[in-house]
Amino acid sequence: MVADVEPQNDSSQQSSNKTPRKRRMVWGGRFLRFNLSNFRLSGGLSLRRFSVVEGAFLLMLALMTSRVLGVVRQVIFNALFGVGPDANAYYAAARLPDTLYNLIAGGALIHAFIPVFLAYEKEKGDREAWHLTSLVFNLLLVMMTVVLLLGEYIAPVFVNRILIPGYSPAERDLTTTLTRIMLVQPLILGLGTVVTAILNSRRQFLLPAVSLAVYNVGLIGGLLVAKFVPGVGIYGPTYGTLVAVLLQLVVQLPGLSKQQVRYSFTWDFLHPGLHQVLILLLPNALAIGVAYIGNIIDTHFTSYLPDSASLAALHNAEMLQALPVALIGQAIGQSLLPHLAVEATAGRYVRMSQMAWKVIGASIAMTLPAAIVLALFGKPMIHLLFQHGAFDPHASELTNLALLGYACALPGLAAGNLLSGGFFALKDAWTPFVTNTYALLIRWFMLYFLFQFLHGTVAILVVPLALAIAAGSEAIIMAGLLLFRLRRYRKHDKGMQRLDRRRRYLKTQKQTPVQLSLDREC
Repeated sequence: MVADVEPQNDSSQQSSNKTPRKRRMVWGGRFLRFNLSNFRLSGGLSLRRFSVVEGAFLLMLALMTSRVLGVVRQVIFNALFGVGPDANAYYAAARLPDTLYNLIAGGALIHAFIPVFLAYEKEKGDREAWHLTSLVFNLLLVMMTVVLLLGEYIAPVFVNRILIPGYSPAERDLTTTLTRIMLVQPLILGLGTVVTAILNSRRQFLLPAVSLAVYNVGLIGGLLVAKFVPGVGIYGPTYGTLVAVLLQLVVQLPGLSKQQVRYSFTWDFLHPGLHQVLILLLPNALAIGVAYIGNIIDTHFTSYLPDSASLAALHNAEMLQALPVALIGQAIGQSLLPHLAVEATAGRYVRMSQMAWKVIGASIAMTLPAAIVLALFGKPMIHLLFQHGAFDPHASELTNLALLGYACALPGLAAGNLLSGGFFALKDAWTPFVTNTYALLIRWFMLYFLFQFLHGTVAILVVPLALAIAAGSEAIIMAGLLLFRLRRYRKHDKGMQRLDRRRRYLKTQKQTPVQLSLDREC
Protein backbone atom coordinates (compact mmCIF):
# COMPACT_ATOMS: atom_id res chain seq x y z
CA MET A 1 0.00 0.00 0.00
CA VAL A 2 2.76 2.40 0.95
CA ALA A 3 4.69 1.60 -2.21
CA ASP A 4 1.60 2.25 -4.27
CA VAL A 5 0.87 5.54 -2.59
CA GLU A 6 4.36 7.05 -2.77
CA PRO A 7 4.67 7.04 -6.58
CA GLN A 8 1.26 8.69 -6.82
CA ASN A 9 2.34 11.39 -4.39
CA ASP A 10 5.56 11.88 -6.33
CA SER A 11 3.74 12.19 -9.61
CA SER A 12 1.18 14.55 -8.15
CA GLN A 13 3.97 16.62 -6.64
CA GLN A 14 5.75 16.68 -9.99
CA SER A 15 2.63 17.76 -11.83
CA SER A 16 1.92 20.40 -9.21
CA ASN A 17 5.49 21.60 -9.53
CA LYS A 18 5.18 21.83 -13.32
CA THR A 19 1.97 23.84 -13.29
CA PRO A 20 3.41 26.99 -11.69
CA ARG A 21 6.30 26.97 -14.16
CA LYS A 22 3.83 26.97 -17.07
CA ARG A 23 1.85 29.78 -15.54
CA ARG A 24 4.98 31.87 -15.07
CA MET A 25 5.62 31.65 -18.83
CA VAL A 26 2.20 33.10 -19.64
CA TRP A 27 1.56 36.78 -19.09
CA GLY A 28 -1.75 38.61 -19.05
CA GLY A 29 -4.15 35.68 -19.24
CA ARG A 30 -5.29 33.62 -22.19
CA PHE A 31 -5.86 36.36 -24.75
CA LEU A 32 -2.89 38.51 -23.64
CA ARG A 33 -0.39 35.72 -23.14
CA PHE A 34 3.10 35.93 -24.58
CA ASN A 35 4.85 32.58 -24.75
CA LEU A 36 8.25 32.50 -26.43
CA SER A 37 7.91 28.79 -27.20
CA ASN A 38 5.15 29.65 -29.69
CA PHE A 39 7.76 31.28 -31.91
CA ARG A 40 9.98 28.23 -32.31
CA LEU A 41 10.76 27.51 -35.94
CA SER A 42 9.87 23.82 -35.86
CA GLY A 43 6.45 22.20 -35.66
CA GLY A 44 4.42 24.21 -38.18
CA LEU A 45 4.98 27.82 -37.19
CA SER A 46 2.70 29.08 -39.96
CA LEU A 47 -0.25 27.08 -38.57
CA ARG A 48 -0.03 28.19 -34.93
CA ARG A 49 -2.73 30.32 -33.35
CA PHE A 50 -1.43 33.37 -31.56
CA SER A 51 -2.82 35.55 -28.79
CA VAL A 52 -3.45 39.28 -29.20
CA VAL A 53 0.02 40.17 -27.91
CA GLU A 54 1.77 37.44 -29.91
CA GLY A 55 -0.09 38.33 -33.10
CA ALA A 56 0.59 42.02 -32.61
CA PHE A 57 4.28 41.25 -31.99
CA LEU A 58 4.51 39.34 -35.27
CA LEU A 59 2.74 42.08 -37.20
CA MET A 60 4.85 44.78 -35.56
CA LEU A 61 8.03 42.89 -36.43
CA ALA A 62 6.86 42.53 -40.03
CA LEU A 63 5.78 46.16 -40.20
CA MET A 64 9.13 47.28 -38.82
CA THR A 65 10.87 45.21 -41.48
CA SER A 66 8.52 46.58 -44.13
CA ARG A 67 9.08 50.16 -42.99
CA VAL A 68 12.85 49.74 -42.95
CA LEU A 69 12.63 48.43 -46.51
CA GLY A 70 10.23 51.30 -47.20
CA VAL A 71 12.84 53.79 -46.02
CA VAL A 72 15.41 52.14 -48.29
CA ARG A 73 12.89 52.37 -51.13
CA GLN A 74 12.17 56.03 -50.40
CA VAL A 75 15.86 56.92 -50.15
CA ILE A 76 16.43 55.45 -53.63
CA PHE A 77 13.25 57.07 -54.97
CA ASN A 78 14.14 60.51 -53.59
CA ALA A 79 17.68 60.27 -54.90
CA LEU A 80 16.37 59.42 -58.39
CA PHE A 81 13.31 61.67 -58.66
CA GLY A 82 13.45 64.10 -55.72
CA VAL A 83 10.31 66.23 -55.48
CA GLY A 84 10.02 66.94 -59.19
CA PRO A 85 7.15 66.41 -61.67
CA ASP A 86 7.76 62.66 -62.04
CA ALA A 87 7.55 62.17 -58.28
CA ASN A 88 4.37 64.23 -58.03
CA ALA A 89 2.78 62.24 -60.86
CA TYR A 90 3.71 58.94 -59.21
CA TYR A 91 2.28 59.92 -55.82
CA ALA A 92 -0.91 61.30 -57.35
CA ALA A 93 -1.38 58.24 -59.59
CA ALA A 94 -1.71 55.97 -56.55
CA ARG A 95 -4.79 57.81 -55.23
CA LEU A 96 -7.46 56.31 -57.50
CA PRO A 97 -6.23 52.65 -57.31
CA ASP A 98 -5.94 52.87 -53.52
CA THR A 99 -9.42 54.35 -53.20
CA LEU A 100 -11.07 51.78 -55.48
CA TYR A 101 -9.32 48.89 -53.75
CA ASN A 102 -10.38 50.04 -50.29
CA LEU A 103 -13.95 50.68 -51.43
CA ILE A 104 -14.35 47.03 -52.47
CA ALA A 105 -11.79 45.07 -50.46
CA GLY A 106 -8.92 46.16 -48.24
CA GLY A 107 -9.53 46.40 -44.54
CA ALA A 108 -13.26 46.67 -45.28
CA LEU A 109 -13.44 43.07 -46.48
CA ILE A 110 -11.35 41.75 -43.60
CA HIS A 111 -13.54 43.44 -41.01
CA ALA A 112 -16.74 42.26 -42.72
CA PHE A 113 -15.61 38.70 -43.42
CA ILE A 114 -13.96 37.62 -40.15
CA PRO A 115 -17.00 37.92 -37.81
CA VAL A 116 -19.31 36.11 -40.27
CA PHE A 117 -16.74 33.41 -41.08
CA LEU A 118 -16.13 32.67 -37.39
CA ALA A 119 -19.86 32.54 -36.69
CA TYR A 120 -20.43 30.08 -39.57
CA GLU A 121 -17.47 27.96 -38.53
CA LYS A 122 -18.80 27.68 -34.97
CA GLU A 123 -22.50 27.23 -35.73
CA LYS A 124 -22.54 25.35 -39.06
CA GLY A 125 -19.13 23.70 -39.41
CA ASP A 126 -16.15 23.94 -41.75
CA ARG A 127 -18.01 22.90 -44.90
CA GLU A 128 -20.45 25.81 -44.77
CA ALA A 129 -17.67 28.21 -43.78
CA TRP A 130 -15.60 27.26 -46.85
CA HIS A 131 -18.68 27.46 -49.07
CA LEU A 132 -19.19 31.01 -47.85
CA THR A 133 -15.51 31.79 -48.50
CA SER A 134 -15.85 30.58 -52.11
CA LEU A 135 -18.88 32.80 -52.65
CA VAL A 136 -17.04 35.85 -51.29
CA PHE A 137 -13.96 35.12 -53.42
CA ASN A 138 -15.96 34.67 -56.63
CA LEU A 139 -18.01 37.79 -56.09
CA LEU A 140 -14.91 39.83 -55.25
CA LEU A 141 -13.15 38.63 -58.42
CA VAL A 142 -16.02 39.84 -60.60
CA MET A 143 -16.42 43.13 -58.75
CA MET A 144 -12.72 43.99 -58.88
CA THR A 145 -12.59 43.20 -62.61
CA VAL A 146 -15.50 45.56 -63.24
CA VAL A 147 -13.85 48.22 -61.08
CA LEU A 148 -10.60 47.82 -63.04
CA LEU A 149 -12.35 48.39 -66.37
CA LEU A 150 -14.35 51.32 -65.00
CA GLY A 151 -11.23 52.91 -63.53
CA GLU A 152 -9.39 52.67 -66.87
CA TYR A 153 -12.28 54.52 -68.51
CA ILE A 154 -12.69 57.34 -66.00
CA ALA A 155 -8.96 57.90 -65.27
CA PRO A 156 -8.42 60.89 -67.63
CA VAL A 157 -11.45 62.83 -66.39
CA PHE A 158 -10.70 62.00 -62.77
CA VAL A 159 -7.08 63.12 -62.96
CA ASN A 160 -7.68 66.32 -64.94
CA ARG A 161 -10.82 67.62 -63.25
CA ILE A 162 -10.75 66.22 -59.71
CA LEU A 163 -7.33 65.00 -58.61
CA ILE A 164 -4.73 67.56 -59.77
CA PRO A 165 -6.45 70.34 -61.74
CA GLY A 166 -3.76 72.79 -60.59
CA TYR A 167 -0.89 70.97 -62.30
CA SER A 168 0.41 71.48 -65.85
CA PRO A 169 -1.05 69.46 -68.79
CA ALA A 170 2.16 67.42 -69.11
CA GLU A 171 2.02 66.39 -65.43
CA ARG A 172 -1.67 65.52 -65.74
CA ASP A 173 -1.00 63.34 -68.81
CA LEU A 174 1.82 61.47 -67.07
CA THR A 175 -0.36 60.97 -63.98
CA THR A 176 -3.16 59.53 -66.14
CA THR A 177 -0.78 57.02 -67.75
CA LEU A 178 0.66 55.90 -64.42
CA THR A 179 -2.84 55.65 -62.92
CA ARG A 180 -3.97 53.28 -65.66
CA ILE A 181 -0.97 51.02 -65.00
CA MET A 182 -1.52 50.99 -61.24
CA LEU A 183 -5.22 50.11 -61.63
CA VAL A 184 -4.22 46.44 -62.00
CA GLN A 185 -3.01 46.59 -58.38
CA PRO A 186 -6.50 46.56 -56.73
CA LEU A 187 -7.45 43.32 -58.52
CA ILE A 188 -4.42 41.44 -57.19
CA LEU A 189 -4.67 43.02 -53.74
CA GLY A 190 -8.38 42.18 -53.51
CA LEU A 191 -7.75 38.47 -54.05
CA GLY A 192 -4.90 38.56 -51.55
CA THR A 193 -7.18 40.19 -48.99
CA VAL A 194 -9.44 37.11 -48.95
CA VAL A 195 -6.40 34.96 -48.14
CA THR A 196 -5.34 37.37 -45.39
CA ALA A 197 -8.85 37.36 -43.91
CA ILE A 198 -8.92 33.53 -43.78
CA LEU A 199 -5.54 33.32 -42.04
CA ASN A 200 -6.41 36.13 -39.61
CA SER A 201 -9.72 34.46 -38.71
CA ARG A 202 -7.69 31.41 -37.69
CA ARG A 203 -5.45 33.70 -35.62
CA GLN A 204 -2.51 32.89 -37.88
CA PHE A 205 -0.59 36.09 -38.44
CA LEU A 206 2.84 34.89 -39.57
CA LEU A 207 2.35 34.76 -43.34
CA PRO A 208 0.19 37.91 -43.49
CA ALA A 209 2.98 39.59 -41.53
CA VAL A 210 5.61 38.30 -43.97
CA SER A 211 3.50 39.57 -46.89
CA LEU A 212 3.74 43.08 -45.44
CA ALA A 213 7.51 42.80 -45.30
CA VAL A 214 7.98 41.57 -48.90
CA TYR A 215 5.84 44.34 -50.42
CA ASN A 216 8.72 46.79 -50.63
CA VAL A 217 10.97 44.19 -52.28
CA GLY A 218 9.08 44.57 -55.55
CA LEU A 219 9.19 48.35 -55.33
CA ILE A 220 12.91 48.38 -54.64
CA GLY A 221 13.40 46.06 -57.62
CA GLY A 222 11.50 48.50 -59.84
CA LEU A 223 13.63 51.41 -58.61
CA LEU A 224 16.83 49.49 -59.30
CA VAL A 225 15.62 48.84 -62.83
CA ALA A 226 14.93 52.57 -63.23
CA LYS A 227 18.44 53.37 -61.95
CA PHE A 228 20.42 50.96 -64.12
CA VAL A 229 18.27 50.69 -67.27
CA PRO A 230 18.30 53.92 -69.32
CA GLY A 231 14.94 55.30 -70.36
CA VAL A 232 12.79 53.44 -67.82
CA GLY A 233 12.40 56.40 -65.48
CA ILE A 234 9.28 56.61 -63.33
CA TYR A 235 7.81 53.52 -65.01
CA GLY A 236 10.26 51.35 -63.03
CA PRO A 237 8.64 51.89 -59.61
CA THR A 238 5.18 51.99 -61.24
CA TYR A 239 5.48 48.45 -62.58
CA GLY A 240 7.31 47.55 -59.38
CA THR A 241 4.06 48.13 -57.45
CA LEU A 242 2.41 45.36 -59.48
CA VAL A 243 5.28 42.98 -58.72
CA ALA A 244 5.04 43.94 -55.04
CA VAL A 245 1.34 43.12 -54.66
CA LEU A 246 1.83 39.86 -56.58
CA LEU A 247 4.54 38.88 -54.09
CA GLN A 248 2.14 39.65 -51.22
CA LEU A 249 -0.38 37.18 -52.64
CA VAL A 250 2.12 34.41 -53.44
CA VAL A 251 3.74 34.50 -49.98
CA GLN A 252 0.43 33.67 -48.27
CA LEU A 253 -0.60 30.79 -50.53
CA PRO A 254 1.36 28.08 -48.62
CA GLY A 255 -0.51 28.96 -45.43
CA LEU A 256 -3.82 28.84 -47.28
CA SER A 257 -3.07 25.38 -48.70
CA LYS A 258 -2.51 24.03 -45.17
CA GLN A 259 -5.98 25.16 -44.05
CA GLN A 260 -7.65 22.42 -46.13
CA VAL A 261 -9.57 25.03 -48.08
CA ARG A 262 -12.52 23.67 -50.03
CA TYR A 263 -12.91 26.07 -52.93
CA SER A 264 -15.83 25.74 -55.33
CA PHE A 265 -16.72 27.86 -58.33
CA THR A 266 -20.24 28.56 -57.15
CA TRP A 267 -22.77 31.40 -57.30
CA ASP A 268 -25.55 31.88 -54.81
CA PHE A 269 -26.53 35.50 -54.33
CA LEU A 270 -29.33 34.45 -51.98
CA HIS A 271 -26.93 32.81 -49.52
CA PRO A 272 -27.62 34.30 -46.04
CA GLY A 273 -23.94 34.31 -45.06
CA LEU A 274 -23.04 36.26 -48.19
CA HIS A 275 -25.78 38.74 -47.36
CA GLN A 276 -24.30 39.18 -43.88
CA VAL A 277 -20.87 39.86 -45.34
CA LEU A 278 -22.28 42.35 -47.85
CA ILE A 279 -24.36 44.08 -45.18
CA LEU A 280 -21.18 44.60 -43.16
CA LEU A 281 -19.05 45.32 -46.23
CA LEU A 282 -21.17 48.15 -47.62
CA PRO A 283 -20.91 50.61 -44.71
CA ASN A 284 -17.40 49.40 -43.90
CA ALA A 285 -16.25 50.01 -47.47
CA LEU A 286 -17.96 53.39 -47.48
CA ALA A 287 -16.24 54.28 -44.19
CA ILE A 288 -12.80 53.41 -45.53
CA GLY A 289 -13.66 54.96 -48.89
CA VAL A 290 -14.53 58.19 -47.11
CA ALA A 291 -11.06 58.23 -45.55
CA TYR A 292 -9.43 57.77 -48.95
CA ILE A 293 -11.66 60.43 -50.46
CA GLY A 294 -10.06 62.65 -47.85
CA ASN A 295 -6.66 61.85 -49.40
CA ILE A 296 -8.00 62.81 -52.83
CA ILE A 297 -9.28 66.10 -51.41
CA ASP A 298 -5.85 66.70 -49.85
CA THR A 299 -4.18 66.09 -53.24
CA HIS A 300 -6.65 68.44 -54.93
CA PHE A 301 -5.85 71.25 -52.48
CA THR A 302 -2.12 70.53 -52.63
CA SER A 303 -2.06 71.01 -56.42
CA TYR A 304 -2.90 74.69 -55.79
CA LEU A 305 -0.16 75.31 -53.19
CA PRO A 306 2.48 77.84 -54.32
CA ASP A 307 5.38 75.41 -53.73
CA SER A 308 5.40 72.69 -56.42
CA ALA A 309 7.32 70.35 -54.09
CA SER A 310 4.44 70.22 -51.57
CA LEU A 311 2.84 66.94 -52.71
CA ALA A 312 6.12 65.00 -52.61
CA ALA A 313 7.01 66.57 -49.24
CA LEU A 314 3.64 65.59 -47.78
CA HIS A 315 4.09 62.04 -49.04
CA ASN A 316 7.51 61.71 -47.41
CA ALA A 317 6.27 63.15 -44.12
CA GLU A 318 3.21 60.91 -44.15
CA MET A 319 5.43 57.87 -44.74
CA LEU A 320 7.44 58.65 -41.59
CA GLN A 321 4.27 59.24 -39.56
CA ALA A 322 2.72 56.04 -40.93
CA LEU A 323 5.26 53.87 -39.07
CA PRO A 324 3.91 54.45 -35.52
CA VAL A 325 0.32 54.49 -36.87
CA ALA A 326 0.88 51.09 -38.45
CA LEU A 327 2.69 49.63 -35.43
CA ILE A 328 0.07 50.80 -32.95
CA GLY A 329 -3.16 51.07 -34.91
CA GLN A 330 -2.81 48.52 -37.69
CA ALA A 331 -0.76 45.73 -36.07
CA ILE A 332 -2.53 45.72 -32.72
CA GLY A 333 -5.93 46.31 -34.31
CA GLN A 334 -5.52 43.48 -36.82
CA SER A 335 -4.42 41.11 -34.06
CA LEU A 336 -7.20 42.22 -31.70
CA LEU A 337 -10.16 41.94 -34.10
CA PRO A 338 -10.44 38.10 -34.28
CA HIS A 339 -10.37 37.85 -30.48
CA LEU A 340 -13.03 40.52 -30.09
CA ALA A 341 -15.15 38.80 -32.73
CA VAL A 342 -14.90 35.45 -30.92
CA GLU A 343 -16.01 36.99 -27.62
CA ALA A 344 -18.86 38.89 -29.28
CA THR A 345 -20.06 35.77 -31.13
CA ALA A 346 -20.06 33.81 -27.85
CA GLY A 347 -22.02 36.57 -26.10
CA ARG A 348 -19.20 37.30 -23.64
CA TYR A 349 -19.51 41.08 -23.77
CA VAL A 350 -17.96 41.74 -20.36
CA ARG A 351 -14.83 39.86 -21.30
CA MET A 352 -14.83 41.60 -24.69
CA SER A 353 -15.09 44.98 -22.97
CA GLN A 354 -12.23 44.22 -20.62
CA MET A 355 -10.05 43.00 -23.49
CA ALA A 356 -10.86 45.97 -25.71
CA TRP A 357 -10.21 48.71 -23.15
CA LYS A 358 -7.01 47.11 -21.84
CA VAL A 359 -5.48 46.86 -25.30
CA ILE A 360 -6.88 50.10 -26.73
CA GLY A 361 -6.01 52.16 -23.65
CA ALA A 362 -2.42 50.94 -23.53
CA SER A 363 -2.03 51.42 -27.29
CA ILE A 364 -3.31 54.99 -27.33
CA ALA A 365 -0.95 55.84 -24.47
CA MET A 366 1.93 54.71 -26.69
CA THR A 367 1.09 57.29 -29.37
CA LEU A 368 1.97 60.32 -27.25
CA PRO A 369 5.71 59.59 -26.88
CA ALA A 370 5.78 58.53 -30.54
CA ALA A 371 4.36 61.91 -31.59
CA ILE A 372 6.96 63.71 -29.44
CA VAL A 373 9.79 61.71 -31.01
CA LEU A 374 8.57 62.62 -34.51
CA ALA A 375 8.40 66.31 -33.62
CA LEU A 376 11.83 66.44 -31.96
CA PHE A 377 13.89 64.17 -34.18
CA GLY A 378 12.06 64.50 -37.50
CA LYS A 379 14.40 67.11 -38.98
CA PRO A 380 17.71 65.26 -38.44
CA MET A 381 16.04 62.01 -39.50
CA ILE A 382 14.84 63.54 -42.78
CA HIS A 383 18.27 65.06 -43.41
CA LEU A 384 20.04 61.78 -42.73
CA LEU A 385 17.70 59.54 -44.72
CA PHE A 386 16.42 61.58 -47.65
CA GLN A 387 18.70 64.51 -48.42
CA HIS A 388 20.65 62.85 -51.21
CA GLY A 389 20.76 63.27 -54.96
CA ALA A 390 17.71 65.12 -56.29
CA PHE A 391 16.29 65.63 -52.78
CA ASP A 392 17.70 69.07 -51.85
CA PRO A 393 17.74 71.04 -48.53
CA HIS A 394 14.55 72.90 -49.47
CA ALA A 395 12.73 69.58 -49.84
CA SER A 396 14.02 68.55 -46.39
CA GLU A 397 12.73 71.72 -44.75
CA LEU A 398 9.34 71.38 -46.41
CA THR A 399 9.07 67.71 -45.42
CA ASN A 400 9.96 68.48 -41.80
CA LEU A 401 7.30 71.20 -41.66
CA ALA A 402 4.69 68.73 -42.91
CA LEU A 403 5.88 66.10 -40.41
CA LEU A 404 5.25 68.47 -37.49
CA GLY A 405 1.62 68.67 -38.54
CA TYR A 406 1.31 64.89 -39.03
CA ALA A 407 2.77 64.29 -35.56
CA CYS A 408 -0.27 66.08 -34.14
CA ALA A 409 -2.53 63.68 -36.05
CA LEU A 410 -0.85 60.51 -34.76
CA PRO A 411 -2.90 59.87 -31.56
CA GLY A 412 -6.25 60.40 -33.29
CA LEU A 413 -5.40 58.18 -36.28
CA ALA A 414 -4.16 55.27 -34.17
CA ALA A 415 -7.12 55.52 -31.78
CA GLY A 416 -9.60 55.54 -34.66
CA ASN A 417 -8.12 52.38 -36.16
CA LEU A 418 -8.32 50.54 -32.84
CA LEU A 419 -11.78 51.73 -31.82
CA SER A 420 -13.34 50.79 -35.15
CA GLY A 421 -12.41 47.14 -34.49
CA GLY A 422 -14.76 47.09 -31.50
CA PHE A 423 -17.72 48.05 -33.70
CA PHE A 424 -16.75 45.57 -36.42
CA ALA A 425 -16.60 42.74 -33.85
CA LEU A 426 -20.19 43.64 -32.90
CA LYS A 427 -21.09 43.45 -36.62
CA ASP A 428 -21.78 47.16 -36.63
CA ALA A 429 -20.13 48.82 -39.61
CA TRP A 430 -22.51 51.78 -39.85
CA THR A 431 -21.14 53.60 -36.82
CA PRO A 432 -17.57 53.80 -38.23
CA PHE A 433 -19.06 54.97 -41.54
CA VAL A 434 -20.99 57.77 -39.83
CA THR A 435 -17.97 58.88 -37.78
CA ASN A 436 -15.69 58.73 -40.85
CA THR A 437 -18.17 60.86 -42.79
CA TYR A 438 -18.17 63.34 -39.93
CA ALA A 439 -14.35 63.38 -39.99
CA LEU A 440 -14.32 63.97 -43.76
CA LEU A 441 -16.66 66.97 -43.44
CA ILE A 442 -14.58 68.42 -40.59
CA ARG A 443 -11.40 67.82 -42.62
CA TRP A 444 -12.83 69.54 -45.68
CA PHE A 445 -14.04 72.51 -43.62
CA MET A 446 -10.69 72.86 -41.84
CA LEU A 447 -8.84 72.85 -45.18
CA TYR A 448 -10.86 75.82 -46.36
CA PHE A 449 -10.64 77.51 -42.96
CA LEU A 450 -6.89 77.10 -42.42
CA PHE A 451 -6.08 78.16 -45.99
CA GLN A 452 -7.38 81.60 -45.07
CA PHE A 453 -4.70 82.05 -42.39
CA LEU A 454 -1.63 80.08 -43.52
CA HIS A 455 0.25 81.35 -46.58
CA GLY A 456 3.61 80.91 -48.24
CA THR A 457 5.83 78.03 -47.10
CA VAL A 458 3.81 77.29 -43.97
CA ALA A 459 0.70 76.72 -46.09
CA ILE A 460 1.74 73.07 -46.31
CA LEU A 461 0.70 72.73 -42.65
CA VAL A 462 -2.93 73.12 -43.66
CA VAL A 463 -3.25 69.52 -44.89
CA PRO A 464 -1.83 67.67 -41.82
CA LEU A 465 -3.44 70.02 -39.29
CA ALA A 466 -6.87 69.53 -40.89
CA LEU A 467 -6.32 65.77 -40.64
CA ALA A 468 -5.25 66.05 -36.99
CA ILE A 469 -8.34 68.00 -35.96
CA ALA A 470 -10.69 65.65 -37.83
CA ALA A 471 -9.06 62.42 -36.59
CA GLY A 472 -8.86 63.58 -32.96
CA SER A 473 -12.50 64.63 -32.73
CA GLU A 474 -13.62 61.44 -34.47
CA ALA A 475 -11.68 59.26 -32.00
CA ILE A 476 -13.33 61.00 -29.03
CA ILE A 477 -16.80 60.40 -30.49
CA MET A 478 -16.04 56.74 -31.30
CA ALA A 479 -14.72 56.06 -27.78
CA GLY A 480 -17.90 57.46 -26.23
CA LEU A 481 -20.17 55.46 -28.54
CA LEU A 482 -18.27 52.19 -28.01
CA LEU A 483 -18.31 52.64 -24.23
CA PHE A 484 -22.07 53.26 -24.30
CA ARG A 485 -22.64 50.23 -26.57
CA LEU A 486 -20.65 47.80 -24.44
CA ARG A 487 -22.31 48.97 -21.23
CA ARG A 488 -25.70 48.43 -22.79
CA TYR A 489 -24.73 44.89 -23.88
CA ARG A 490 -23.63 43.88 -20.37
CA LYS A 491 -27.14 42.70 -19.51
CA HIS A 492 -27.01 40.31 -22.51
CA ASP A 493 -23.70 38.78 -21.41
CA LYS A 494 -24.11 35.04 -20.85
CA GLY A 495 -21.65 35.02 -17.97
CA MET A 496 -23.46 37.89 -16.27
CA GLN A 497 -26.78 36.11 -16.78
CA ARG A 498 -25.42 32.99 -15.09
CA LEU A 499 -24.07 35.13 -12.26
CA ASP A 500 -27.46 36.82 -11.80
CA ARG A 501 -29.21 33.44 -11.68
CA ARG A 502 -26.71 32.28 -9.09
CA ARG A 503 -27.29 35.41 -6.98
CA ARG A 504 -31.05 35.00 -7.17
CA TYR A 505 -30.72 31.38 -6.12
CA LEU A 506 -28.55 32.29 -3.13
CA LYS A 507 -30.95 35.06 -2.19
CA THR A 508 -33.86 32.63 -2.30
CA GLN A 509 -31.89 30.14 -0.26
CA LYS A 510 -31.31 32.72 2.47
CA GLN A 511 -34.92 33.84 2.51
CA THR A 512 -36.53 30.38 2.89
CA PRO A 513 -34.15 28.13 4.77
CA VAL A 514 -37.00 26.17 6.38
CA GLN A 515 -38.59 25.38 3.04
CA LEU A 516 -35.23 24.34 1.58
CA SER A 517 -34.60 21.96 4.51
CA LEU A 518 -38.05 20.40 4.03
CA ASP A 519 -37.26 19.93 0.32
CA ARG A 520 -34.02 18.14 1.20
CA GLU A 521 -35.85 15.81 3.62
CA CYS A 522 -38.38 14.97 0.93
